[in-house]
Amino acid sequence: MSFVVAFDAKTVTLDALQRAAYALSDAATVNIREGDGELICDVYPREGVSPDEVEHRIRIGVIDQMLRLRIAEQTEPVRNLIFALAFSQTGLIPGEPVE
Repeated sequence: MSFVVAFDAKTVTLDALQRAAYALSDAATVNIREGDGELICDVYPREGVSPDEVEHRIRIGVIDQMLRLRIAEQTEPVRNLIFALAFSQTGLIPGEPVE
């Protein structure tokens, strides 16, 4: 028994939806398609798994992945600075002194 869950493409990215669907692979398979400004998921729960539980998990998963992507985007400059500092002191770049 399959069912459909739709997300507004303006508020949810395909990347987040794909990640959430993959995390759900123990309970269901998901086919994702686009249509009329929405990302539409055809959800196929595995035998013995409640469709309500699967829908709940995919919605939670999408929110989780959207927040992860937002945090990664917002912290990218700081992470790049930390990596640049760490790698600048390795001596791996020719001509740079090792402290």
